[in-house]
Amino acid sequence: MKPLNSVRTLCLYLLALGSIGWLATANASEAETIEKLDKLVARGFLPHYQLSTVDSEGVRSYRAKAYVDGLVNITKPEPESLFAMLSLSKPFTNLLALKMVDLGLVKLDDPIEKYLPQLAGVKVSDIVSSASAPSNRKITVSDLLLHTAGFAQNTELMGLGPIAERYRKNDIFGLHCLNGKKQQSLDTIIAKLAALPLQTAPGVAFKYSIATDVLAALLQVVANKPFEKLIAEELFLPIGMNSTAFSVANDKRDDLLPLYQPLVKTYPVPGDYQRYQPLSIFKEKGAKVGEQPGCISAGTGLVSSVEDMQIFLQFLLNDMQLENGERYLSGVLLKSFLSHQLSSDLGPSPLSRSLPKTKKDGLSYGLAIHLQDGGVLTEPSTYDYLYWSGFSGSGFWFSADKSTGGIFVSQLFNSDQFLLPEIAENLGH
Repeated sequence: MKPLNSVRTLCLYLLALGSIGWLATANASEAETIEKLDKLVARGFLPHYQLSTVDSEGVRSYRAKAYVDGLVNITKPEPESLFAMLSLSKPFTNLLALKMVDLGLVKLDDPIEKYLPQLAGVKVSDIVSSASAPSNRKITVSDLLLHTAGFAQNTELMGLGPIAERYRKNDIFGLHCLNGKKQQSLDTIIAKLAALPLQTAPGVAFKYSIATDVLAALLQVVANKPFEKLIAEELFLPIGMNSTAFSVANDKRDDLLPLYQPLVKTYPVPGDYQRYQPLSIFKEKGAKVGEQPGCISAGTGLVSSVEDMQIFLQFLLNDMQLENGERYLSGVLLKSFLSHQLSSDLGPSPLSRSLPKTKKDGLSYGLAIHLQDGGVLTEPSTYDYLYWSGFSGSGFWFSADKSTGGIFVSQLFNSDQFLLPEIAENLGH
């Protein structure tokens, strides 16, 4: 992988913020995208955004805009600013899991109870009778990567149903996991999870869930090493992502961007105003993700920067080639990270019930897959782009032919602006 050119990055950054910025040289669709994003900021729908495109050689463009002089003080983002990745954490955990498979430390079809015996014999909830019954098959490592294990998502992170609500009451991988006064170990949380039934039987449906967090607990058993140390040594260090972690050093906390939440007015307000406020769910006012984690959440807890995400995208566009010329994953596993892996038994639109805006998108062992018009999930030649996004509106994507990719960062949770598909369509995927 060729290293990012810091001088080039700086020049692009200054150009993007200058009076002859990106709009001056963008094509029509790019200019339209920037104009729309700028209006969303100016009208108070977004506190700020960062948008960058990358190709296999490095950074192509960078642009950032923030709402200024408003009642809510907005931190101006920079390429090195640290942001809460939330669900963007998931692909990194999955990629690490595939590396552990490549090293022969675990197999995709291994039952997870082999490593997490606490979860042996977990039952399945019957919503009609409010009872639970034994599962007809064991949860596998593959189920964790594909969200087919049957777990739910904590209601604090948009999960639905009685099992999701019990996760919230038992403090199982929710928002408070991202900033709490008392550190919870993964073992402690898995023990609490083992006392609850599954939302669905393993393998019968895709259910966006805490499966990635369970995967992290399994991986630290496999490697006999704390997960945060494992992912740093085996993934971030080899790639060169030096700012990505679960916690931030004291001297870097000023670089942390806060999260915001929508502000709902119950009476009409004329004109434009900021339709958000600082996130208030944490116990400590003004708390930020990365300052004081309540636990290590592999599914939602990472903090990163646009600079690091640019490095990651370049890594993907170069077929996961490292500085020493080696590939991070072997051919078969690399392909599994880039191609649809869900069973055809789940139908032509397997993600849509759990993630309604995904339409007919597919799922690899780490990424969602958007098809060309008329495309089919079994034919990689009909893929349009691969991507992942989170509830803060942030996301990344890259074209199926690996010619270009991009990063969009917005720290509004829960965002009602699902902008990534339009951005990916317009920015030359």
